[in-house]
Amino acid sequence: MSTKGLRNAAIVSFIVSMAILFIGGYFAKDHVPPIPNKVVVGEKLLADKETILRGQDVYQRYGLMDHGSIWGHGSLRGMDFSAYTLHLMGYLVRNYHLAKGQPPDDLWQKLPPPPRKELDEVDMTVIRELKENRYKPETGTLELTAAQAYAYEQLLRFWDRTFAEGDPHYGFLPNAIPTAEERKDLATFFFWTAWAAVTNRPGLNYSYTNNWPSDVTVGNRASTQALVYSIFSILALFVVLGLVVYIVHRYQFFYGESQAVQAAYRLLEQPVTPSQRAAAKFFLVAGLLFIVQILNGGLLAHYTVHPGKFYIELVGQMYPYSWAKTWHLQLAILWIALSWMGTAIYLAPLVGGREPPGQRALVNILFVAALVVAVGSLVGEVLGIKGYLSRLDGNLWYWLGHQGWEYLELGRLWQILLFAGLIFWLVVVYRGIAPGLLPRSNGNFSDPEEKDRRALITFYVLSAIFVVLFFGFGLAYGRGTHITIADYWRWFVVHIWVESIFEFFGVGVISLFLVTLGLVTASSALRVAYLTAILVFLSGIPGTAHHYFWYGGPSFWLAIGGVFSSLEPVPLILLVVRAWMEYKSIREAGQEFPYRWPLFFLTASSFWNFLGAGVFGFIINLPIINYYEHATYLTSNHGHTALFGVYGMLAIAVILFSWRGLTESKVWNDRILQISFWGLNGGLFLMFLTGLLPIGVMQVWHAYDNGFWWGRSAAFYELPIIQTLGNLRIIPDTIIIVVGALPLLYFLVTTYPRLRKVQS
Repeated sequence: MSTKGLRNAAIVSFIVSMAILFIGGYFAKDHVPPIPNKVVVGEKLLADKETILRGQDVYQRYGLMDHGSIWGHGSLRGMDFSAYTLHLMGYLVRNYHLAKGQPPDDLWQKLPPPPRKELDEVDMTVIRELKENRYKPETGTLELTAAQAYAYEQLLRFWDRTFAEGDPHYGFLPNAIPTAEERKDLATFFFWTAWAAVTNRPGLNYSYTNNWPSDVTVGNRASTQALVYSIFSILALFVVLGLVVYIVHRYQFFYGESQAVQAAYRLLEQPVTPSQRAAAKFFLVAGLLFIVQILNGGLLAHYTVHPGKFYIELVGQMYPYSWAKTWHLQLAILWIALSWMGTAIYLAPLVGGREPPGQRALVNILFVAALVVAVGSLVGEVLGIKGYLSRLDGNLWYWLGHQGWEYLELGRLWQILLFAGLIFWLVVVYRGIAPGLLPRSNGNFSDPEEKDRRALITFYVLSAIFVVLFFGFGLAYGRGTHITIADYWRWFVVHIWVESIFEFFGVGVISLFLVTLGLVTASSALRVAYLTAILVFLSGIPGTAHHYFWYGGPSFWLAIGGVFSSLEPVPLILLVVRAWMEYKSIREAGQEFPYRWPLFFLTASSFWNFLGAGVFGFIINLPIINYYEHATYLTSNHGHTALFGVYGMLAIAVILFSWRGLTESKVWNDRILQISFWGLNGGLFLMFLTGLLPIGVMQVWHAYDNGFWWGRSAAFYELPIIQTLGNLRIIPDTIIIVVGALPLLYFLVTTYPRLRKVQS
C-alpha cells in the first residue's frame, strides 16, 4: 500500500466522516424537544418560553452542570436534575390521583420516595398520562393535566427550598441560587427537561430523549433501537478489527528499520535557540497548573463522601463542588495545552533548521497572552459561580464568568481570546517550521526518505491547524441556544477535539519525535501516521454521536453513534503495538539512553489509550449498556484513564523530551523521573481499580434495579460500601500527588536555573 494511497484515503475518510456528522445534524435540528411558547392548564398560564430560557441561563450562570447534570451530561456528585425532577413528577402525579384530586399541599416536603418496583393500576394511569404528548405545534402551547400542573407547582416549591436553604446531602450550599425569581425559572427549566424525557415523540413510542432516563415508575424503558443497534455495533467492531489486522500484516506496518540511536545523542549537541529557551516557561507553568488541578481533584473526591464539608471549615463553606469541578476540568485543558504549545515551539527550530528573526519576542508575547487568558478565565468562573458578576450586570456572567458548559466553562470573551491565541500560536510555530517543508540543500530532492520527511512535517502542521480549527466549533452556539443544539456543537470540541484531533496531532508529534531520535525511519512513521489518521477519523468523528443518544436528538444517532464508536478501540489497539515497538527500542538503547523516561511516559500514554479510551470506552458506548450506564462512575472511570492517562502522560512525555534538550546533561536526574513515572501511573491504576470502576459497576447495578434517579441520589452515595471506597480514594490520590506530581514539579523547578545557554 503506497504512501500516496494512504494519504488520499486519510483525506477521504476525514471528508466522509465530517459529512456523516454534518448531515445528521442538519436532519436532527428540526427534531429537538420543542420549547413551548406557553405552558397552560385550562385557561391558566403557568410558564412561557422566556421562563424556560431564563431557567437555562440560571443553570449555566451558576455552573450547575459542574455540580449535577441534565439528561446525563454534567457532573456526577449532584443529582441529575432532569431524572430527579421526572421521578418526583411521577410521584406527585400518582399521589394526586390517589387523593382523587385533593392531595396535601405540603407533599413536596416529604420527597423523595423510596424506589418501587411493583406497578399497580394507578401507576399505569400515571404512565399513560405522562407519556401522552399534549404539545400543540401550531400554537406552541403545552397543555398540562390538572395532576401535572399540581406536580409543577409542588416542584417549584421543592427546588426553591433546595437552592435557598441548601442540601448537605448533595453539597448544595445555602443561597446557591440567590433570588426567588431565579429559583422559579430554574425549576421551570428542570420541569421542561423532565417533560421532554418522558413524553413520547409524536407518532412514536419513545420520548424525545429516547426514553432516557430509566425509570419504570414513569414508563421509561430502553427502546428497541438501543438493543438492535448494539448488536450491529459489536458486529462492526469484529469485522473492522479483522480487516485492519489483515492490512497491518499484509502491508507490514510497524516494520520499518530503526536508525542508529546515536541520533539521540547528536540531538543533545544541537545549540539551543532563543525561542527554545523561552519555551521553557510554558513547561514550568504547566507543571504548576498540574499540581493545582489534581489538588482540586482530591477535593472533589473528598466532597463525594463528605459533601460541602472539609477539614478546614471555611473551605467547605466557601469552595463549593461546582468551583472545584470547574477548575479541575479547566486546569486539565490548560496545562496540557501549555505543554503542547511549548513543545511545538521547541520543535520548530529542530524541524525547520533555523531560528526566524524575532521568534523569541513572539514566544514571550504568546506566553503572556496565555497567562492572561488562563488567570482571567479561572477567576471569572469563580465570580460567575458566586453570582458576583450577575449583580453587576445581567450579561457579564456569560462574557467573563461561567458559560455553564462542562469542559467549556470559560466565559465567552476568554473563549474568543483563547481561540485567537491558538491562531497566533500557529503563526509562531509555522514561522519556525516552514523551512523544513523545503528540500534540504544537501539532500536529494527525489530521495523517497527525504520526501517522506517533508510529508511528515506537513502532516504535523496540518494536525496543529486542526487542533485550532476544531476548538473554534465551541463558538458555533451562544446564549439561549437550544441545549440539544448547543450540545451538538459542544461535543465537536469535547469529543472530536480530544478523541480524533488530539489523536491526529499526537501521532504527528510522536512520529516527529521518533524520527528525530533516530528510532524509526520517516517512511515507516509516515505510513503508520496515515493509517492511524484514517482509523481515528472514521471511528472518532461519527462516533461523536454516542454523546447524542439521550440528549434530545432523534433515534438515528443510536445507529450512527453505536456502530462508529464501537470502532474506536481499533486504532487504539494499533497504538499498543506501536508502544511495544517503542519499548523495545528503549530497551535496546540501554540504560544510558538520554530520552529513556520521556519515551516511557510516551509508552504509558499508549497503554492508557488502549485501556482507558479503548476498553473502558467501548464497554460504555454500546447503546443498550449506555442507557443504564450514562452519567455514572463508569463514565468517570473512562474519563480519568483516558484524559489523564492518555493526554496527561503524553503531555509529560513531550515536556520531558523538550526539557532534556534544554537543560544541562549533568543536572538530568532519571531517578526522580522514575519515581514520578510510577507514582503517576501506579496511582492512576489504583484509582480506577479500587474506586472508579467498582463504584461505577455498583451504580449501574442500582440504576438498572431502582432507576437512574436513585443511582445518582444521595441514598446511593451514602451506602456504607460507597462511603468506604470513597474514603479509600485518599490512597491513590496521595500517591499521584506526593509520589507522582510533586517530584515532577521539583525536577522542573530545580533544573530550570540550569537551562543551557543560547549559542549564537
